Amino acid sequence: MSKKPMSTRKMWWIALISGMASYIDAAAMTSSGTALVLLKDTLALTPETIGVLSSALTFSVAVGALFGGRLGDLLGRKAVFIATMVMIAAGSALLVFVEVFPGLLAGMILVGLGAGADLPVSLATISEMAKSGLRSSMIGFTHFLWKIGSMVALGLATIVGSMGQLGAQILFGHILVVTLLTLVARFAVPESTLWLEQREAEKAGATSRSDAALGWSTLKTLLRAPFAKYFIVLAVFYTLMNLGSNTVSQYGAYMYTEVADSTVQVYSTVKLITMFLGAILVLLFMRVVGTRWRMSWFVGGAICTITAMCVPLVFGVTESTLNIMMFLWLIGTVFAGEGIMKIWTQESFPTLLRSSAQGAIIAIARFGSSALVLVTPVVLATGPGALFGFLAGSCLVAVVLAFVVFARQRTTVIDQEEADAAAEQSTSAERAHLEVRG
Repeated sequence: MSKKPMSTRKMWWIALISGMASYIDAAAMTSSGTALVLLKDTLALTPETIGVLSSALTFSVAVGALFGGRLGDLLGRKAVFIATMVMIAAGSALLVFVEVFPGLLAGMILVGLGAGADLPVSLATISEMAKSGLRSSMIGFTHFLWKIGSMVALGLATIVGSMGQLGAQILFGHILVVTLLTLVARFAVPESTLWLEQREAEKAGATSRSDAALGWSTLKTLLRAPFAKYFIVLAVFYTLMNLGSNTVSQYGAYMYTEVADSTVQVYSTVKLITMFLGAILVLLFMRVVGTRWRMSWFVGGAICTITAMCVPLVFGVTESTLNIMMFLWLIGTVFAGEGIMKIWTQESFPTLLRSSAQGAIIAIARFGSSALVLVTPVVLATGPGALFGFLAGSCLVAVVLAFVVFARQRTTVIDQEEADAAAEQSTSAERAHLEVRG
C-alpha cells in the first residue's frame, strides 16, 4: 500500500525547520565579531584571544561540516540534526552565561561544530523530502534564510552595540532562543523516506538499487567515476568563489577604512542595503533556478562576480569602486555562488553519499578561506591590486569549470532515484494485484 503523498504546505514547513541551520550559521558568524568586541573590556579580552575565538568558530564549522555530513549518511538525517541543535544550544548558553576565556572558547567550538554539521544534513533532508518541481526552490530557500539570519543579527548588533556585555549576551541569546525553538520543531520532522529505503537496500545487499550494489555508501566513491568530476568541480568552484565572499565579508570594513580612506558608517550603510537587496534577489533566484533558464542566470551572475573584482583592480581602491564592487558581487553571487552550489550538490550525488559530499565541499571551502584570511591584511597593505587580481582570476576559473560541467547536465541522480523507487513501487503493486487475482 502506497503512502499518502506529503502536501506542498508540509514540504515548505519542513524546508523552513531544516533550513534554519543556514539562519543560525549566518547569525552566529555575523554576531560573533560584534559580541567579542563588546566583551573585550569586561572580560579583558586581548586582540590575540579575540582572534583565537573567531578562528575557533570558523575552523569548527569546517570540521563540523566534514564529519556531520558523513554521520548524516551513516546514522540518518533526523538523529544528526537533532544532536546538532543540542550542541548549538549548549554552546550558545555558554557564550551567554560564562565569563571566562575557556568557557567562551568551548562555546564557540560547540556552536561551530553544531552549525557546520547541521548544514549538509539539513540540505539533504530538504532535497529528499521535496518533490522534483519544488526541490531547487526549496534548497534556494535556505540561502534566503541565510540572508535573513545575517540581517537580523546585524540589526540586533546595531541596537545593542553600546550595551557592552549585556549587548553581547543579547546577541548570543538570540541564537540560543532560535536554536531551542528549532530543536522543538524538528522532533516532528520525519526521517527521510529516501534515506530509509536506500539504507535498507544496502543492509539487505539488494541489487535493485545501484548505490547498494556498487557500494556508494563509502566515502572513497566520491573520487570515483561518475561522481569524481562533480565532487572535484564543486569543491573547486565553491572554494574559489568563497575566497571572494569571505574577503568582502570579513575585510569589507578594513578595505573601506584603511585602504579607501572611507568610514565604517559608509561601509555599514552599503552593507545593509546590499543585504536587503540580496534577500529580494534570492526570491528571484528561487523562481528561476528550477527552470530551463538556470544556466542563463548563472552566466549573468558569473559576469557580475568577475566584473566586481576587476573594478577596484582596474580603477583603484576608492570608496566609489568598493561600492560598485559590493553591489556587483552581491548580484553575481546570488545566481553564481553558494546557492547554486548547494543545488548542484544535492542533485549530483546518491542518497547515501549526498550529505557526505555536501559536508566535504563546505569543509574544503571553509579551510581554504581560513588560509586566505591569514594573509589578506598583509596583501592589502602591500598592494591591493594583487588581491583583487587573484580574486578575479579565481572567479573566472570557478565559473568556467562549473559551466563546462553543469551546462550539459540533463538528468540528476536524485530524480533517477525517485523514478526507480516509483517504478519498483508500481511493480510491487502490480505483482500484489496479480497474486490476489490468482
